[in-house]
Amino acid sequence: MQGAELLLLDRSSWDRQRELIAGERWTPAGWSSGWFSLPDVVVMKSGADVDWQELDGWIRRSRPVIADSSLDKLAFHELLCAGNLLPHAIPTIGIPSDAIDATLTAAFLEQGNAVVKPVDGRRGFGIQFIHRETGGGEAGSGQGWLLQHAGGTIRGTLGEVVGHVRARIAGRLRYRRYLVQRFIRSAAVDGRSADLRVHVQRRADGEWGVTRAYVRLAEAGRFLTNISQGGYQGPIDGFLAVRRNAVEAEELGNRIVALAMEIAKLVDATKPLPLSELGIDLALDEEDRLWAIEANAFPQSSLHEHARAEHMIGYAMAVARGTAGHERVAADRVR
Repeated sequence: MQGAELLLLDRSSWDRQRELIAGERWTPAGWSSGWFSLPDVVVMKSGADVDWQELDGWIRRSRPVIADSSLDKLAFHELLCAGNLLPHAIPTIGIPSDAIDATLTAAFLEQGNAVVKPVDGRRGFGIQFIHRETGGGEAGSGQGWLLQHAGGTIRGTLGEVVGHVRARIAGRLRYRRYLVQRFIRSAAVDGRSADLRVHVQRRADGEWGVTRAYVRLAEAGRFLTNISQGGYQGPIDGFLAVRRNAVEAEELGNRIVALAMEIAKLVDATKPLPLSELGIDLALDEEDRLWAIEANAFPQSSLHEHARAEHMIGYAMAVARGTAGHERVAADRVR
C-alpha cells in the first residue's frame, strides 16, 4: 500500500560467498521464495545469537539498520532516577544473591506492598506480589502477610513469605537478576488492577507519535494485566472518563501521552541506533500520579497490527531514503 518491496529474511540460510540470504519477497503479485541481496534497509526483529553474529556484523556494515532493543528493568529505573523523570520512578532495588532474606525483609517492611520480578522478564512471567494485610506484623509476629503468584496464594508470617520468595528465585539468581519494588495500586473503579500501555512509534518523518494508548485490566482478584496472563484491553478515554470530569480526564490523558513520549526519547538516546517503537507501561495511582513501570522494545499489537505495520514500513522507507530526520540512522552505513 506504500509502494514498498518487503523481504522476510531467514537468518539461518546465508550464502557467505555470494552475499545472499534466503527469504520470501512480497510484491503486489504475491509471495515468492529465493535468494536475495540485502534490501535498502534491514529491520532486525530478534537478537543475534552467537551463530549469527558474523551475519549481523555484515548486515550492519552494509546497510542502514533498525534494531529495536529495550533496557532491563533496573537499567530503566536508573535512567529515570538520573534525570528529570525521577518523580515517576517506582522505588526499586536489585536483590543480591548473598543477601536475599535481608533485602526482601527490609523492602517488604518499608513498602508494605511490594513486587518481586525478574529484571529481564516479559509478559508477566515470574512476578510475585507481596502485601501486608490489615494488622500485619513485623518479622516473626503472627500471620498478616500475603504472597500471590501464578502458582497460587500463600498467607503467613513475614519470615514465611520471605522464605517462599527466596525458594522461587534463589536458584535462578545464579544466572538471572531479580528486583523488588514498591507495589503501586493502579486500579479501575471496580477495583480490578489496571495499568496503561502507550505504544509509540516513529513515523515516516522520523518523529515519535502515539500509535495506540489503552488500558490493560486484570481479572478480578488478580494483579497481572498482561493478555498472556488473562488480562483485558480497553479504550483509555473511557477508563479516564469514569474517574474525573471531561476536562480533568482530557488533561490526564495529555499527561499520559506527554510522559510516554518523554520516556521514549530518553530511552532512545541511550541506544547506538535509533529505535522504531516502544511500549511504555505506566501506573496511575489513586491520586492520579503517574509512575513509569517499563519500556518494552517489542510490544504486542494484536488489536492494532495494521497501524503498527503502516508506521514501521513508513519509517523504514524514510530511513532507506535518508529522509528520516535524524543523524544516527546513517552512522552504520558503511559499504
